[in-house]
Amino acid sequence: MLNGQKITLIPPAYNAELTLKSTIEEIPVDIVDDLILVDDCSTEATARLALDLGIHTLKHSVNRGYGGNQ
Repeated sequence: MLNGQKITLIPPAYNAELTLKSTIEEIPVDIVDDLILVDDCSTEATARLALDLGIHTLKHSVNRGYGGNQ
């Protein structure tokens, strides 16, 4: 929470299996209250890893590209 306001971070992801854990570890937990990852139909295990890390995860059924995943 920051200045009494809840902060939710919603990062887009695509084929981020190799970098997801280190990226998540960089998020300041003293400021960010909630995290919702949006996976853009990755062809590897990004969504599964996010779920294993306890992250609320949404997965597109088709790849929408960067703008569509925003």
